[in-house]
Amino acid sequence: MDTSIRSGSQERACNAVVGVRIMGTPRSGTNLAKYLVERYLKTPVVFDRGFWKHGIFPALMNGRDMQYGDLPIVVASKDPVTQLLSWYRQARNDTLFKPSGCLASFLSKPFEVRQDFTEPGRMEYRFRSPSDYWNQFYFAMDALRRAGAPVHFVCYEQLVSCPALSLHMISHFLGHSLPFDVGSAVEIPRHALGASNDVDQTANSAFDQPVYKSSRADLASALARVGWRNANLILRGIDNDVLCATGREDFRKTCREAAGAKAMLRSLVGLW
Repeated sequence: MDTSIRSGSQERACNAVVGVRIMGTPRSGTNLAKYLVERYLKTPVVFDRGFWKHGIFPALMNGRDMQYGDLPIVVASKDPVTQLLSWYRQARNDTLFKPSGCLASFLSKPFEVRQDFTEPGRMEYRFRSPSDYWNQFYFAMDALRRAGAPVHFVCYEQLVSCPALSLHMISHFLGHSLPFDVGSAVEIPRHALGASNDVDQTANSAFDQPVYKSSRADLASALARVGWRNANLILRGIDNDVLCATGREDFRKTCREAAGAKAMLRSLVGLW
């Protein structure tokens, strides 16, 4: 057997045992991905070691070598319409994001992200808009992948609708000798792990754990809540290359097909 092949296999197996870093914007599915990877792939997950899991990847350079923490990285993403709706709901709690009066204002004004709302003196970041943060975060992760770092993107909606297939692809990326069986039963936790995008309900606190609903991954449901006018505002700020990097090449077309009468009516009569 070729020793170089054997050495490569042993190295991948070693990496699979050491762990994996999971990154993503807030409420993009990082907690759910962590839960599934640790439970079903038996692989330790690292969040905030060296740099913040929700922060745009820093340019940590040592000479010309990229420093990414020596762990493979799984990047969780939620489609931008559903994602920004989720951020708007969280902003009303004045935690990671500063609040805004209405959705239209939230989507168009500068967007501030707090690294840790529980302690004073932590870093804050400002972007031109929420769409700009989504763009910058995932562009940086794709740039890291293009630079040769081990980066794998997983879509939240696929993680929810096809968890076994998503775990199969992650296990293959991690170099597991036996990739996860796509026919295996995978249980999504009854309660969402800190994620909700339902703006029609008011959370009692930032730590509410609402019962999981499949509609959180449903684009049509999100469009009905934000309205087609606001959806267009979101899409105008999203870069096509970044959509492709996250696995959403036809997302604009998908939005047009998913927008129904409720989305149009929301734009006409909603106080947005």
